Amino acid sequence: MNRLFWRIAVVSAVIGASWAFAYYEGGYLAYHIWDAVQILTAITIIQLLFPLRKVHVNRRLIPSTGIEGGDTITVELALTVKSWWPWAWVAMTESLPPTLHANRNPHFVVAVWPRRAVVVHYRLVNVPRGIYQLKKPLLATGDILGLWVKSRPADTELSSMIIWPQTINLVHLGYVFRQWSGNSALSRRISEDTNLVLGIRDYVTGDKLSQIHWRTTARTGQFKVKQFEPSTQPQIRIVLDEVHAFNNEQEWELAVKVAASLVELAAHYTQPIALLWVGDGDGRIGIGAGRSHYETILNYLSSLPRFRDGQDSSMNYIPDDAIPVWITAQGLHPAITDSASVIRLGEELGQLEDLPFYLEHYLNYPAYGFSD
Repeated sequence: MNRLFWRIAVVSAVIGASWAFAYYEGGYLAYHIWDAVQILTAITIIQLLFPLRKVHVNRRLIPSTGIEGGDTITVELALTVKSWWPWAWVAMTESLPPTLHANRNPHFVVAVWPRRAVVVHYRLVNVPRGIYQLKKPLLATGDILGLWVKSRPADTELSSMIIWPQTINLVHLGYVFRQWSGNSALSRRISEDTNLVLGIRDYVTGDKLSQIHWRTTARTGQFKVKQFEPSTQPQIRIVLDEVHAFNNEQEWELAVKVAASLVELAAHYTQPIALLWVGDGDGRIGIGAGRSHYETILNYLSSLPRFRDGQDSSMNYIPDDAIPVWITAQGLHPAITDSASVIRLGEELGQLEDLPFYLEHYLNYPAYGFSD
């Protein structure tokens, strides 16, 4: 209330002094000063009544997709006035999530002229993995003296960013890669390739409704389903242990990066792959292939909580319809056997750069130590 009182007092004093100077002094200069004060007062009143009318902000992220942890994102803000009214100054401020860091304070003060756009930039550096939503920028304006300020959120659409975990290029998956190629003593599981239709057969209990051939069903009056070519291509399931199976935040984040790197490897060879996070019994992604499937897994990995964030709900049952590749540190889960394929973080694997060598020489050896 005190600030409002002093603002009113200052404005009243300026108007009164101008009027008194014009009335008692007279002359062109005095009346010109009085006219200028009236015009400035009218402009200020209009701006206070209609703050930032038809002022639009367009936000653009560069790049907008395929961003990995540690990358740099350029945020472009284009402020445009779609009317003939000028604004002497407009302040634009971005409110960022606490885990995002900009190379400069995202606060800009610009002069905006009618039918023109002002473009400003800032960068988000070393962005950590996660899913973020940028709020609407806050716009503010007022009189040239800064006595009266009005603000409102910009009409910008909310911007969502999915930052995938950082990955490293892998050539193959060591011993498990040979299982993909069919050279392992492990029996290869038979499945159906839904891209190759062998023929049409009668419907039996247990067939998926998505496989029904509706045209033949309508013609014959009996349910018919599509029969696909059998496939013996082995399938991989990445099993990411619960958060409490890791000793610190660095190990947990490394585990997420390792999982993402394996997904990119599967995408390179178009191999069927699945993901299971033991910390969430419902957080499983089934076996599949195709770019959209791989991106679904990467998006899920991006959404995983930070270290010790929330309570874990460990699973005891691990599906046996694929070759499991465990990612863990302590490795105390009862489903991990001595013959399981285990990527053990900590002393055995301490940084992402060592992952290719680790996969080549140590994966699928006994889980509790190396072999020569």
